[in-house]
Amino acid sequence: MDDCYETKLREFAEGKRLGRLTNAVTCSRDDRCDACGSTQPRTLLGLKDSINGRYYFVGQNCLAWLMDNGMVARARYRDRAASAYTREMELRRNGTAEGREAIGVAPVRLDGHPPRSKAASLRRTILVVERDGEYRALVRLSDGQRSVSARAGESCWHWEWTRHNGGAVLDRVWRPRRAMGASVLRAHRDALERWRMGAGAAA
Repeated sequence: MDDCYETKLREFAEGKRLGRLTNAVTCSRDDRCDACGSTQPRTLLGLKDSINGRYYFVGQNCLAWLMDNGMVARARYRDRAASAYTREMELRRNGTAEGREAIGVAPVRLDGHPPRSKAASLRRTILVVERDGEYRALVRLSDGQRSVSARAGESCWHWEWTRHNGGAVLDRVWRPRRAMGASVLRAHRDALERWRMGAGAAA
């Protein structure tokens, strides 16, 4: 899987708290995956962002990658994908400010806020170290008057099912790049949540 694809998915997930919806939606000719922008998926699976209440629809491969990297909760919302899809597409067609924010691939900003918002002006300092088979990230957010920081760690070793002699074996696999990205994302999410809650000290 190439770096460009993974970058798109990370940018899509950052600043969001995503959970799955029940069922799936059959794609129309104009539909595309909100995470990677592809028009190839035949079905789209629904996600709900608990922060802004909006819905997003992604292909099976993108959903699997997001879940493997801890960017989508395992639990499901009770919302049905078909009804959520109808409401979300109506918002997007109406061209509301919220609808325009949800169109296409995810916002590029780390915190998921549209341009010119107050959070968009935050300065981010990110420090990542690898020690004893684990990546540890420190993320600091500051606007010059207040600052918050958060830490997160992720093991480079992951348990995955692999094929072996015609069967499947649960094997311990070394995934350093995945661990690095996951640790930074978790630390950033925690720091952003603390910022929104008003935590932090004078810069």
